[in-house]
Amino acid sequence: MKRKTLKRRVELEGFGIHTGKLSYLIMHPAINDGGAIIFRKGKETIKAHIDNVVDVRFATVLGINGQSIRTVEHLLSALYGIGITDAIIEIKGEEVPALDGSAKSFVDAIEEVGTESLDYPAKIIKVTKYFKVTGEKGSFIEVFPSETTEIECIISYDHPYLKKQEKRFTFSEDVYKKEIAPARTYCFYEEIAHLLKSGLGRGGNNRIVVVIGKDGIINKPPRFEDEPVRHKILDLIGDIALSGYRFIGKIKAYKSGHALHNKFLKEFLKSDAYTII
Repeated sequence: MKRKTLKRRVELEGFGIHTGKLSYLIMHPAINDGGAIIFRKGKETIKAHIDNVVDVRFATVLGINGQSIRTVEHLLSALYGIGITDAIIEIKGEEVPALDGSAKSFVDAIEEVGTESLDYPAKIIKVTKYFKVTGEKGSFIEVFPSETTEIECIISYDHPYLKKQEKRFTFSEDVYKKEIAPARTYCFYEEIAHLLKSGLGRGGNNRIVVVIGKDGIINKPPRFEDEPVRHKILDLIGDIALSGYRFIGKIKAYKSGHALHNKFLKEFLKSDAYTII
């Protein structure tokens, strides 16, 4: 596949889901060295890469030289999902705006201005052998060789309503836009007070967060009956995009989160389980 960028710049603003503070975001067309998503904050340039991840508690945070950008995963998922490999993103604020709590608003804004194919091949990483990383409480991520990009995700909780959901799909831009991008972030009602006390979730509300109570979803209707697991796939795609490559292979994630995504990607990139094509 060819690298791709935006035709024109995109300007967005909104509140961060954790900080609750207003942020401004400008995405610019670009042809970056080797193909990359580049963030700019203040005087610092921060490449969207696993080496620049500085925090993975409740969200993925990029940082360098004391400057950081919170909650980049939804935006990075949107860019990967529609094939954008090159862009420069200015951030004025502490956090990427949450917008509708999914990746859909980013996708819609980019498609409104259009995209442009670049005359350079995209960087692709292809799984060549089985590889697995484990986390806490039985969680794991494993990959298998495949000629396509396949994603399988399973979430499981000790919760009366959301005990288990699973979803698998073969990646394509159209499927991503219809089936994954609109899935909003979710939380359990009983966790809200703890999140707020910890200084998190201050920008959340019933429009952008699926709130799950013991008897079901409190702020109905969901966009999908299995919206939580679809959002988990959305997050996984955004975090895997921090490899800097397009991904070919089958990936299966069980009870994963940002910390395990980060651990998996670091260990996978150090392994001999892939080739660059």
